[in-house]
Amino acid sequence: MLHRTSRTVRALGVALLASAALAPREPLGAQGSLREQTRTTSGPDHIIAINPFLPLLGYFQGEYEQRIRPNVSFALAGSYVRFDDYYTNVDAKLRLYPQERALHGLGLSGGLGYGAIRRKDTLCDIISENCQRDNTTESAPTFSVEGQYQWLLGTSQSTAVTIGGGIKRYFIAEERSKGIQRVMPTMRLTIGYAF
Repeated sequence: MLHRTSRTVRALGVALLASAALAPREPLGAQGSLREQTRTTSGPDHIIAINPFLPLLGYFQGEYEQRIRPNVSFALAGSYVRFDDYYTNVDAKLRLYPQERALHGLGLSGGLGYGAIRRKDTLCDIISENCQRDNTTESAPTFSVEGQYQWLLGTSQSTAVTIGGGIKRYFIAEERSKGIQRVMPTMRLTIGYAF
């Protein structure tokens, strides 16, 4: 089972890299006007963003994104959040912008990463403080698919506001999962600096 999971993660990684390599380097109709080419590549090339509300609750979500082609960006993301259990994640993502304006508008991404899940022992919290806690932590590779919409605001386009969501799969073997949710929704609301 573990060998099959490892093979699946490797195949997803190769597919993700191949999609970046095959993405067009220039917008379709590159022989078009200079104004159209400038519109496609103008603006910032990097964004650093965080969710400003999660730290108030003791959690974190942040991302660094860099334009690598007129229609593609690369992002590194990290998060620490709680659903039923505590999830810590680090992801590398390739993001496609169908409108061929990387960092602007609609973005669709696929990501590979690594996640750690720490079980919250709710039964112990209910029974008593002297309960023997089961602080099980499982780690596994992850794969995610997300959609987002990003606005670059202001005359200098230096403020980035992003909202989006998707789904993430944790490749934990059935015998190790012990009731852990292996497929989780993802949500994104970040505000950042574009430069």
